[in-house]
Amino acid sequence: MQIKMSDWVWKIFTVILGVVVMPLAGWVWQTHVEITQLRNDLGDVEKQVVHIEDDVEKHEESMRTLIGVEKDITHIREILDRIETLVTK
Repeated sequence: MQIKMSDWVWKIFTVILGVVVMPLAGWVWQTHVEITQLRNDLGDVEKQVVHIEDDVEKHEESMRTLIGVEKDITHIREILDRIETLVTK
């Protein structure tokens, strides 16, 4: 009778352990999959950020060039206005 009781206790313990461990293993697996997906997404986002930063730098350089051209055009207009006033006098 003692052997059968210990067998029953062991069987109940293993069933309870299975009921607890299997869902936990599933949760750990799912969490690992989600973390891996997030890391992959983060890598993609980091690449996009680098690309966008490069684009912003190019646009800033273009903007500086455009501002320089606008200053040159303003300077040329001032010179032409002075020439026009000299010619018309």
